[in-house]
Amino acid sequence: MANEHIIANLLENTVEKYPDTPAVRWIVKKQIPEKTYAELNSDRNKVASALLKNGFEGKQIAMIGSGAYEWIATYLGIVSTKMTAVPLDPLLPPLELCDLINRSDSEALFIAPKLASLIDTVKENCPAVRLYVVLNQEPSKDPSILSFKEFIADESGEAIPDEKRPEPDDVCTIIFTSGTTGKPKGVMLSQRNLYDDVTNVIVNFDPGTTMLSVLPVHHAYCLVMDWLKGFSLGATIYINDSLLHMLRNIGIVQPQILLMVPLMIETIGKRLAAVDSDVPKRDIAKQVLGQNLEYIFSG
Repeated sequence: MANEHIIANLLENTVEKYPDTPAVRWIVKKQIPEKTYAELNSDRNKVASALLKNGFEGKQIAMIGSGAYEWIATYLGIVSTKMTAVPLDPLLPPLELCDLINRSDSEALFIAPKLASLIDTVKENCPAVRLYVVLNQEPSKDPSILSFKEFIADESGEAIPDEKRPEPDDVCTIIFTSGTTGKPKGVMLSQRNLYDDVTNVIVNFDPGTTMLSVLPVHHAYCLVMDWLKGFSLGATIYINDSLLHMLRNIGIVQPQILLMVPLMIETIGKRLAAVDSDVPKRDIAKQVLGQNLEYIFSG
């Protein structure tokens, strides 16, 4: 396969094998919408085509938001071409976000609906940004802003031409450090970097295995191990809408696989240890983490 070590191949291999398997699910009140691998593939192709038509080949695209289907489809669309995704922490102050947008030379912004009020600040402080897309399905009332649905409306979903696909050593993602000891630094990751991160983790599970993504999607660990690794194996990944709802959503989803950071695991462990009960701790853990949990990965 040409340009084997690129992210697009991870998804395309799964789409070819399991097109009708649910790829992403999310909880909306009492409903659980879903997108299959075929639908996800079509939507990421639409994003890629729309960006190319608007002249963003070779450009940086900023993304501000939490886990959402539109965020995932947009990220995959960006990195399927010779563009660079710049995922940013939605909890940063507005002017810090503007600084990162400027320092990354981003020329487009995809942003979560709850954060759309930041667009005015970005317009004032980031003169290079010329496209604003809100990651939702509702029509925009501002002609200078598009919804995700409007942005991809005229696209067919067909695969982009081979000459528009990236090379393995092309930078595809810039992730900023937390800036603990100074200004956040942009870490440039190539297609090969992320592809190898995914394929060098030796773990196998059946297509349709249920995962619940609870970590911030702009973090490299979540992006690589939850989403890219999960997609490469044909998992069905549920989006956790908030850490406040994590335990409730675990009860609803009954995931087989969870990714957590050590602090989360330690906190859950301490709470289980503090329970004064004659009920075995293993049974309590199943009540908290679900009956189907097989693995917790930490990093």
